Amino acid sequence: MQRKVFVLFSTFILLVLLIAPLGTAGAQAQQTITGILNIRWGDGPSGSVTTYQIIADNKQTTILQMDSAMESSGGVLTLNQKRVTVTGKWDTALSALETAPVFQAESINLADSPSGSVLQSNSVSAAVSGSQPWISIMCKFPDYPAQEPASLSYFQDMYSSTYPGLNHYWQEVSYNAINVLGSTAVGWYVLPQVRSYYINNPNFLDVLAADCIAQADNDVYFPSYQGINMMFNYELDGFAWGGSQYLELDGVYGGWSTTWEPPWGYSDITVIAHEMGHGFGLPHSSGSYGQTYDNQWDVMSDTWSNCYRLSDPTYGCIGQHTIMFHKDILGWIPAGLKYTLNYSNADVSDAFNPGAYLMAEIPILGSGFNLYTVEARNNTVGYDSKLPGQGIIIHEIDYSRMNPAHVVDIDGNGNTGDAGAIWKVGETFTDLANNISVSVLAATTDGYQVSIQNGAQFATIEIGNSAQILPFVDVPLNYWAKGYVERLYAAGITGGCVTTPSLLYCPESGVTRAQMAIFLLKGIHGSGYVPPAVDAGTGFTDVPVDYWAAAWIKQLAIEGITSGCGDGNYCPETTVTRAQMSIFLLKAKYSSAYTPPNPIGVFYRCASWVLGR
Repeated sequence: MQRKVFVLFSTFILLVLLIAPLGTAGAQAQQTITGILNIRWGDGPSGSVTTYQIIADNKQTTILQMDSAMESSGGVLTLNQKRVTVTGKWDTALSALETAPVFQAESINLADSPSGSVLQSNSVSAAVSGSQPWISIMCKFPDYPAQEPASLSYFQDMYSSTYPGLNHYWQEVSYNAINVLGSTAVGWYVLPQVRSYYINNPNFLDVLAADCIAQADNDVYFPSYQGINMMFNYELDGFAWGGSQYLELDGVYGGWSTTWEPPWGYSDITVIAHEMGHGFGLPHSSGSYGQTYDNQWDVMSDTWSNCYRLSDPTYGCIGQHTIMFHKDILGWIPAGLKYTLNYSNADVSDAFNPGAYLMAEIPILGSGFNLYTVEARNNTVGYDSKLPGQGIIIHEIDYSRMNPAHVVDIDGNGNTGDAGAIWKVGETFTDLANNISVSVLAATTDGYQVSIQNGAQFATIEIGNSAQILPFVDVPLNYWAKGYVERLYAAGITGGCVTTPSLLYCPESGVTRAQMAIFLLKGIHGSGYVPPAVDAGTGFTDVPVDYWAAAWIKQLAIEGITSGCGDGNYCPETTVTRAQMSIFLLKAKYSSAYTPPNPIGVFYRCASWVLGR
């Protein structure tokens, strides 16, 4: 790996020498370069900084310099990780100082892909789903050899599937759309250069990544991982960084989601969550004041407010959810759970439509890049217990901004966690210029009943709390029986079919007669019920006293709900039929003495039980 890095570095130097004779930037004619745009974000106490690269088809990396007008335009943000053509001039003075050529961008536009298809630019990021394992590499500067701020086990356990581990966190935030199972950590490795060598290099992120990753090359097969978290033992340049790094690792070339973390970046896991969000391609959001770190409703903005509400003795301040706009662009909101009310041709609902949409989207007429999003947030649920309150939260989305999402804070006092940003029952937000309104009508079990208007179109829907927890990985948000399954779980009647490494319900699997005995008795007596000991026997020849559900089966018979399957047997491993289920449920509900009325005109031996009359 070190040899590959050296060859790549030598290629950069050769390209610089070839470019240098072109003269100063001011004397050049305009030129164009084409490749993948790569944006990276730096986050620190002094604010946020952004860097830009373009990765050509021949794998050459070029640093892009943007003027302030281009940098403030979200048109650049919408092109992140897309193939673009940049027009501008080479800056040979800066190129001579850095390890990659520098190009002063004057304009940037989508480019045709090599296949000829044109990429779309109406989204900030691409969908992220499935397994997303990360590797943490712990690297230390040789001039600070004794400093190892955290142990290997600290970084390995950071990815735990239990609270507050990152696998647990990302599964909840994505509604089980992604997981980071298989993530781990290696190190500490000693870097080949002292800290000043890296920090004084304007292109230090690439140089630092190449050297840190090279140290772990013999111990890590990188194609097994989607992302790389680099953990350093000393302060970097005042920032923690997140984005992507393009490298050839173990014979595979591509962009790895990447973060660069100083010690303060991993002492509070909220920072890791924020930077990994950048690794997934998420930008910042902000309040309506245009600041970077003032939206208390988003881990991609304000990570520090309300840490007293959600903190861990080992991993410090914990991150809240990201906003629904970000979840949607990463593909974590099922289409059936997002309600869009267009200015015309809308799916209009005149009455309350239950079903708990996770968000509503209200496009602004005449603009394909401006809209409002409406979501419900609850500070008593999951990682969102860090939030300052609960209610309906509205964001204005403008893709022309580098931070497209601004939380609507009507009082303009700079505090996005007070009543000005939280819309309660009886309150209405109105955008008179665009004839848009959002009224909070009533609270529901899982969210709020909301009336929305876009021009002449109206709809009344339920918006569920965006941080609702999905206890079962295999019961997605739009599963037809999701509500029933989760009520059984909440009532303590079921604990699922698999508990590690993730909780599963196995919704499409059959239920055995043994399992049904437990379901029924817990349903009758409560989740804490435990049947009496079996003692001498169960009463069924095929249920020995040491059978795992023996006590439950015997008690079910004692209460008269079952007499077995015949010939003195219970058939505990046999799947319950729908006909048998009707008898079980009716006797459990009405008592063992219950007999349904005779059906009329139906000739089936269990017809009266099936009909329940």
